[in-house]
Amino acid sequence: MGLYGAGVVSFCRRVPTFLVACQFVSPLVKLKNVWLKGDKITKNTKLKLYKALVKSVLTYNCGTWAPTQSQEERLNAFHRKQLKKVLNIKYPVKITNSSLYNKCNERPLSIFILDGRWRLFCHILRRDSQIPANQAMSGYFVTEGSKFKGRPLTTLPVVLNRDLSRIINSNLQLKSSHDLELLRSIAQQRDEWTKLTARIREAAEASQSEH
Repeated sequence: MGLYGAGVVSFCRRVPTFLVACQFVSPLVKLKNVWLKGDKITKNTKLKLYKALVKSVLTYNCGTWAPTQSQEERLNAFHRKQLKKVLNIKYPVKITNSSLYNKCNERPLSIFILDGRWRLFCHILRRDSQIPANQAMSGYFVTEGSKFKGRPLTTLPVVLNRDLSRIINSNLQLKSSHDLELLRSIAQQRDEWTKLTARIREAAEASQSEH
């Protein structure tokens, strides 16, 4: 199925963290000799290879993911572990998270995924309302029949709303069709959407620094 044909499924999709982790390890292990060659390969070259051959596998299609906060923390921790392997940083050497990110010119993986999530969301909102992805979004907020019993699922709309809820002094949310249409109208204005996503990213980064 194409991007928009898969919209009905992906709008409620959760990230299978353990499967992602397995995909992430495989290319990293295959390049083990590259990481262990020390000064024979420059740090910048190692990081370029890592981003092109490893990180790209981990984050493939990440705009459709709906990770829980616990999954985000696990992905961030796993990402940092791999960065340390690339730089050959081993115990007892210690390095803070912020120093590691700066050294690698990286950021928490959850922020990278957040950007992908909102980029895809915007792309869909700007498309024709009849494409499957837009129909799935509209249908999501139509309450028909009995509600699902049990623990609430962490779906993509839930995660998008969580992103919005972090913004200080903002009434924007994603809990109804009305909220969806308001965001759709903002998406048509590129400058306004850019400002919104910048605020979402800043709020998420601030939340990361608190942990």
